[in-house]
Amino acid sequence: MKGLVTFIFIIISGVAFAQAPDRVSAQINISTEAVQSIELITVNSMTVGNAQPGQELITINPITDLNAGFMIAVGTPQAEFRLDYFTERRLTQIGGPGFLIFRYFLSGSVLEEQSTSELFNTDNRNLRFNEEGRFYIWVGGEVNLSNALPGDYEGDFTIEIDYI
Repeated sequence: MKGLVTFIFIIISGVAFAQAPDRVSAQINISTEAVQSIELITVNSMTVGNAQPGQELITINPITDLNAGFMIAVGTPQAEFRLDYFTERRLTQIGGPGFLIFRYFLSGSVLEEQSTSELFNTDNRNLRFNEEGRFYIWVGGEVNLSNALPGDYEGDFTIEIDYI
């Protein structure tokens, strides 16, 4: 019987402890990491000139062509990121039924020198901002004009950049 009384006492004191508001304590650890956003600045838009009669392909090399678009990604210095974009986009004829498929080529570098940039492949590799938190991007591409209707064309190009 003595053992039974002791057992009941432990249960009662445990319940009393759990219900006593002056004896309840809790510890919650909260940690946050503030991540700087990434800003993408367009310095120059890509320029596609007029096609010459009989010309079926226009190519803008992002490493060597001065008509390539130029952007600067600004983020956390030395942070790694990934860059994602659609390699092909449809350009629609302004005021007409025509369209073209434009195939984009991008190159990038931690230096602001187009000739030192490396061509991006479709692989999803990690890139890194330089010491100032900058990464330089040049945009080129090619378009086949063999079935194009005469006129002006427009379209959008979107780049998505995410920290890793």
